Amino acid sequence: MTIKQDPDMIDAIPTAPTLHEVRAAETLLAPYIIRTPLLRLNLLDGSNEIYLKLENLQPIGVFKVRSMGNAMLTADKDVLRNGAYTASSGNAGLGLAWMADKLGIPARVYAPDTAPTGKLEAMRSFGARVHLLSDDQWWQVIENSGHPTDPGFYVDAVRSPSALAGNGTIGLEIIEQLPDVDTVIVPFGGGGVACGIASAIRALKPDTRIIVAESDAATPVTAAFKEGRPVPVAVKPSFISGAGAPSVLKEMWPLVSELVESTVVSPVTEIADAVRLLFERNHVVAEGAGAIAVAAALSGDGGTGKTACVVTGGNIDRRIFSKILNRQPV
Repeated sequence: MTIKQDPDMIDAIPTAPTLHEVRAAETLLAPYIIRTPLLRLNLLDGSNEIYLKLENLQPIGVFKVRSMGNAMLTADKDVLRNGAYTASSGNAGLGLAWMADKLGIPARVYAPDTAPTGKLEAMRSFGARVHLLSDDQWWQVIENSGHPTDPGFYVDAVRSPSALAGNGTIGLEIIEQLPDVDTVIVPFGGGGVACGIASAIRALKPDTRIIVAESDAATPVTAAFKEGRPVPVAVKPSFISGAGAPSVLKEMWPLVSELVESTVVSPVTEIADAVRLLFERNHVVAEGAGAIAVAAALSGDGGTGKTACVVTGGNIDRRIFSKILNRQPV
């Protein structure tokens, strides 16, 4: 069976969305998303100018409503006749399930059997059918941009041009809210949000530094920059889901290497500290992936000046969140 997907993606290396495409996505997404606030991190000494782009406040608690939403809203209705599906460890699947529910079409999510139970239940609550796979099988669906036996439309959260344009709307908002921003730090899962945001920011303020934040549990971008190409890396178990991967997808590497200036790797313990700090100082609930950028900024390795950290999501398991707040190991 031929995998049904966005025709622009077939045998193509993703290109940066144009400013026109990102603005078109902004208009299309307006009825479905909120323009999230950009707030200063309340540090006691006020020494750092760190700002928080709070995508955890989206209707589903994560930025994926932008990428998955734009990909589905721009798809031909005939393509969506058999529903839509994706491969996701949590948030992309949640974004697809939520938008499919809004559009009245069937949704399916192929998830690793290690995915957080809470996120899987959230997908099901919006009517999505969830198929659990081994980590290797799940990653194969991502690498192949689809599942060979699924007749639906595969929505690629990372490589789809329309998904990248949807993510780019975050970059538009950052520049409008903080025109003199010096650095934007973005977590890295597959590269869709980092490259989407970077595309818009480069078009509007090309001297802005774009930094990828990773945890020491998985460092595919850091390894790729070191070797000059995507290479396999070990992925260690941690409380962080939605960030880190066995490798940078080979199709994404040209875009990543073009748009991203550098990486910052933070220990998992420092990311847990950032989750707690966000709650204590700004009353922000962030999941592990959502706090990676903040941990990177607090390390000082992201440079000086005004720094915007993308808090990508807040869908954290309540038991893990409780342990972090009580300074217990996670």
